[in-house]
Amino acid sequence: MLYLDGISISKIKDELINCLQSKRVGKIFQNSTLSLSIHFGRTSLFFSCNPSLPICYINEDKEENFMEENSNFLLLLRKYLLNASLSNIEQLGFDRILKFHFSKLNELGEIKNYFLYFEIMGKHSNIIFTDEENKIISLLKKFSLEENSLRILFPGAEYVQPVVEKKISPLEIESTIFEDYLENSNVFHKVEGLGKRTLEFIHSYDDLKKILNDKIAPKIYFKEDVPVFASVLNIEPKAWDSVKEYKNFSEMVNTYIKMCSLSNSYNLLKTRLISSVQKEVKKTEKIILNIEKDIVLMSDHEKYKNIGDILASVLYSIKRGDNSVKAYDFYENKEIIIPLDPLLNPQGNLNKVYKKASKMKRGLEISRERLISFNQKIIYLESVLSFIEKSSDLKGLKNIEDELIGEKIIKPKEKTPKNKSKNKESENYGTAVIGEKTVYFGRNNKENDFLTFKFARKDDIWFHVKDIPGSHFIVKKEDFSEDDSFVKKVALYAAFYSKASKGDKVTVEYTEKKNLNKPKGAPLGFVTYNTAKTVTVIVPKSL
Repeated sequence: MLYLDGISISKIKDELINCLQSKRVGKIFQNSTLSLSIHFGRTSLFFSCNPSLPICYINEDKEENFMEENSNFLLLLRKYLLNASLSNIEQLGFDRILKFHFSKLNELGEIKNYFLYFEIMGKHSNIIFTDEENKIISLLKKFSLEENSLRILFPGAEYVQPVVEKKISPLEIESTIFEDYLENSNVFHKVEGLGKRTLEFIHSYDDLKKILNDKIAPKIYFKEDVPVFASVLNIEPKAWDSVKEYKNFSEMVNTYIKMCSLSNSYNLLKTRLISSVQKEVKKTEKIILNIEKDIVLMSDHEKYKNIGDILASVLYSIKRGDNSVKAYDFYENKEIIIPLDPLLNPQGNLNKVYKKASKMKRGLEISRERLISFNQKIIYLESVLSFIEKSSDLKGLKNIEDELIGEKIIKPKEKTPKNKSKNKESENYGTAVIGEKTVYFGRNNKENDFLTFKFARKDDIWFHVKDIPGSHFIVKKEDFSEDDSFVKKVALYAAFYSKASKGDKVTVEYTEKKNLNKPKGAPLGFVTYNTAKTVTVIVPKSL
């Protein structure tokens, strides 16, 4: 978790002031319905009201705008704040609210002041924009009347700080009163800005003063190389085995977000890709259902051919204008009545029956081929979903996005420049070192195809989990060992990078590349083979 209480924010505020004060607003973007970025030249201040991580920080990475249209909130911010100067950043007491002061020279040569309030309050986090009289101009998240029971949050209303209960500032409290609160366990409810984790490290008034006066100390704590706690205070989590210190809050938070894959662009793109693929899955499943219905209907083509044969045996007795004819069914050994089209002559009726039987037979063959093709597509889409879930960075997701654009499953947001270079060969796969040997694997179906059919030589060894979408693994012939230990290690990697759940028992198949085939028209990553060896492993929790 990224730990932020009122005291933490007071230290972060000072760092933001040092970096941004007196700088002018150049660009403003709304990256999503819950996030915003304000650019001061090359420096980007990013705000997120996401309930899982409400935060503002200097963003080192370029956040992409996935909003398809500009919101009214964004348009008003641009109207009033473009070219405005950030004069100050204020914290309201020790509450988790930052007030950004902007000033701008208008057309009449008058200096106008505006305030941007950033309320860091979990699911109630919000960005509220006001004029110099504190009248609300607009806000990022709008609430219903029921949600406005404690205060009014509508344009034109005066901004009021949300106060649940009145607390004493930690700068103003006397030592005797604080010690009394400590003894009665009332500090959290009586003193402003102290989070529950911070309180665990305060056992006296001196401890409080020390935390208040300490310089900012950004750290990330790890357990088994996984970040478990990040803070700018000299406090720590209950369980950890290593810690890394950072020069400033900006460096720490950017690192933490990358490690935990929490960046706005990452989450938005991941959500968009999953939604697009799931939509395509539903569409494909509906097509498969209709094809299966057609197959049932067209399976009767033999019945119509038989009716044609029976009709041919009594064709001499039919006259134009007849609505039906009685005939002996020598296939079922019974008499039947065959309906006729009175507008057609006898030969025309016979041709009509045979034509329908022939059409149904051809349709049945086409439908079976289409059923195979669309079932392969479902397998492909499931593998894409697996790769999306396994992707741990924005670059990996963008590669999957490019693949889906190439497959025409999603539309590109803009035309690709003609001079855009193709992916370099070195970027077309992932690598892992197993027993001092490098193995190669696909991080999406496009890379799977490249590895298997362009990169691998005929004697190289191919690994893949049986009947489950996942990465293709290639081991060079000279690096491959029939040793059970080596084969099992590669199989464990293949299992980990598949759709199989952790702890599942799976079968991993491996064979020489020359034994693989790709059917014509098959989707990316799809292969067939007739011979392969197998090894059974349990999907590991980590590698």
